Amino acid sequence: MVYEMALDPVSRTDTLADVVYTQLHDAIATRALSPGARLTEAGVAQQLQVSKTPVREALLRLRQVGLIEPDGLRGNRVIKRSEQVLRDAYETRQALEAFAVTAAAERGSDDALAHIRDLAEGSLTAAQAGDLDGYFGLDREFHAAIAEASGNQRIAGLIHDAATLMRALRHVEALAQAGIVASAYQHVAIAEALARRDEASAARHMRDHLAAVEELFNDRDRPSASA
Repeated sequence: MVYEMALDPVSRTDTLADVVYTQLHDAIATRALSPGARLTEAGVAQQLQVSKTPVREALLRLRQVGLIEPDGLRGNRVIKRSEQVLRDAYETRQALEAFAVTAAAERGSDDALAHIRDLAEGSLTAAQAGDLDGYFGLDREFHAAIAEASGNQRIAGLIHDAATLMRALRHVEALAQAGIVASAYQHVAIAEALARRDEASAARHMRDHLAAVEELFNDRDRPSASA
């Protein structure tokens, strides 16, 4: 049985495969489609009122990103957490973002680096106020802005996909505010290194930040023995 989800019928003026991909991508990232939810070409096509062809293309792209995995001969399911999946996702993001922040320090415009600093300071303000939603929104913008400033659109796309996978896998409930505030201070340290165009320091702070984020979520994300 296909998992029921809130998706809108697709306009025939849109690029169908792109719109189907975006709707499924966003539903997985926000957990409107929960881990383990089953998807079939026929079921998705029926709900979106499109043919199977754009759905098939969208599902293939989602599988390449890592957001879905095969489930039987004709189905797919939203990726479920496991120790291996979590470790692979974190290590991929670390490698990509270490490159991106180094490239941003070298290539980013002054305006781009100033914007990154504004986002870092905004994330700290939100964290200190206990505004979890505000913090995570600014956190996503902060990392995306660094990826954009790297000047490598392919890397930026891969970072977006890796971050989306992490959002789909991890839990954010009941996180300690102290950990969130510490993470926001790390944003500021990264932004300050970028402002100095200190590539080595920016990369070091980014690696430290992502390692701390992994530790922050580690207890929440680790699947139980029965999972």
